[in-house]
Amino acid sequence: MSIDENVDALLRLLPEMEQSLGLEHPDLADYLISLGLLLYHDSRFDEAENLFARALAMRERLLAVDHPDVAAALNHLGLVYLAQGRYAEAEPLFKRALSVQEKTLGPEHLSIASALSNMGDLYITLNRYGEAEEVIKRAIKIRERYLGLEDSGLVEVLNSLANIYYEQGRNSDAEPLFRRVLKIEERIHGHDHPNVANALNNLAALFTDREQFDQAEPLHRRALAIREKVLSPDHPKVAESLNNLGWLYHQHGNHARAESLYKRAIEIWERALGPDHSFVAACLENYADLLRKTNRTGEALSLDARVQEIRAKFME
Repeated sequence: MSIDENVDALLRLLPEMEQSLGLEHPDLADYLISLGLLLYHDSRFDEAENLFARALAMRERLLAVDHPDVAAALNHLGLVYLAQGRYAEAEPLFKRALSVQEKTLGPEHLSIASALSNMGDLYITLNRYGEAEEVIKRAIKIRERYLGLEDSGLVEVLNSLANIYYEQGRNSDAEPLFRRVLKIEERIHGHDHPNVANALNNLAALFTDREQFDQAEPLHRRALAIREKVLSPDHPKVAESLNNLGWLYHQHGNHARAESLYKRAIEIWERALGPDHSFVAACLENYADLLRKTNRTGEALSLDARVQEIRAKFME
């Protein structure tokens, strides 16, 4: 049974749950939340929103206004709004959830870290990096206190803080965080795991931006080797590594190697994601720049036109 089939089967059970439990039973709200999370993770955001909103309304009627379960429902609905790009609606939900949790659980409870992470993700999306840094740092401290310094539960928040620094050009602050994530992933998963490849990719991107190509290249090549081995040679993540390694050679002036990598990345993404995917457009843009640098303006213009066509479809 596929994910969609499983979720749809559970949706069909909802009327039976409503009849057996009654429309105002706390267990029904729990069922709505569980089903909403499945829909959320399946990117069925409109359906998830309806269930989360209904569960929140039920919990607000049945429980104290500052009950932790109300905070959980607020967080879930806020996540859907965040995924839908409804940022102005997500922020007050996250803030209210955090306030409830701080009041009922205390300011240092582990559950607070998730609420802080949600707020941090919102602020990162809105380029409000100062606010994002503040809440993410607090989330890290809480998780370190409960989980230790090398637990997998730290990876997400460490990456978030590193990306905040990276987006601000604070690479010297981002580097130790990316290295720490890599160390945690290697300790937990071993040296040949997709999570390790992701960590290598982030660290390599930082070195590429610094034009420290000698340090970036082995990291990109190792990430590529892991992904080809573990995921298959035609996986979209392989194409990501090919594009990134191609960009490194492109910037370093090794145009022949870059071109072959771009071509392979485009082929994989077109086959896996379709010819009009944004990743295809991004790689075509890189390839067009390379063609201009190698005096093939006509070919570059052809790729530019295709990129514009893809971008126009996303604007429709």
